[in-house]
Amino acid sequence: MKTVLASAAGVLWVVWVAALLHFRRQPDLRVGTPREFLFPAAALAVGLAWFFSTSPPAGTGLLTLHMRCAVITGVLLTAVWLLSLLRRDCGIMDVAYAPAAALPTLTLLALRGSWSAHEIIVAALLLLWSVRMALHIGIRNAAHPGEDGRYAAWRRRFGGQWWWWSFFQIFVMQGVMVWLWSLPMVAAMAAPDTALGWPHALAILLFAAGFVFQVGGDLQLERFKRARTDRSQVLDTGLWALSRHPNYFGETMIWWSFGALALAHPMGWVTLVCPAYVTWFMSAGSAAPMQERYLAKTKPAYADYMRRVPAFFPWGRP
Repeated sequence: MKTVLASAAGVLWVVWVAALLHFRRQPDLRVGTPREFLFPAAALAVGLAWFFSTSPPAGTGLLTLHMRCAVITGVLLTAVWLLSLLRRDCGIMDVAYAPAAALPTLTLLALRGSWSAHEIIVAALLLLWSVRMALHIGIRNAAHPGEDGRYAAWRRRFGGQWWWWSFFQIFVMQGVMVWLWSLPMVAAMAAPDTALGWPHALAILLFAAGFVFQVGGDLQLERFKRARTDRSQVLDTGLWALSRHPNYFGETMIWWSFGALALAHPMGWVTLVCPAYVTWFMSAGSAAPMQERYLAKTKPAYADYMRRVPAFFPWGRP
């Protein structure tokens, strides 16, 4: 079974990398950047570590569970991709983002069938975060019919090749990303039966703070959009006076809460690289900078807002 799984993943990996190299020769498609090769490279590294693992049982078990999560994530997002073909709308990946990260761990927890206090906390935080996120994005997308502009632009650019390339460009790439990020969740699930302690208290504290920033920021933004009289207006009150991206900051704090839960596992400290990467991705790597570039172009008042309000961390400097 291990060889079959590795062979199937290897074929998929080769097709993905070959397609990136192929499209890279067409500059107008803007595909094949160094960062896009990072995801298949990272997936290969984890896969090889699992296949050739000779580490202690705790490490081997963690890698095995992580690979099982990869299978569940792959099945889920392949189904979402097929649905996107029927709907001609790749925006449903945004709705699937949080479930793709949480559902594999929740599935393996449910199949285990034992519910210690530690496991209940892990499941409760994952469910609360993923269900809230999926509902929020799903309701938001339903209010704006049609495919998101990002995906629609890709569809026009790739033409007849988009139906199959969307599988790799959107669903596989983001699937690998959330699968790699979810290692702390897997470590938390794989932790031996243990009494509640400081990692659980820290996780709940971080999750609560992140949830307030994420949900509060989203609600304040929705109310602002309904009340504004001009699309060029900038929200600079409430949580948006503390951070230019309170919802992204909240998302980062929630991922750190999963990292805190992972510390119940003997190798949990290794997984902290994942929330560290999420922090970089949200604050400097992609999410916040991409949003800022768009807002700076479309809202003249945004430049003044940037001078007054911290970029990401509420305790930071503008």
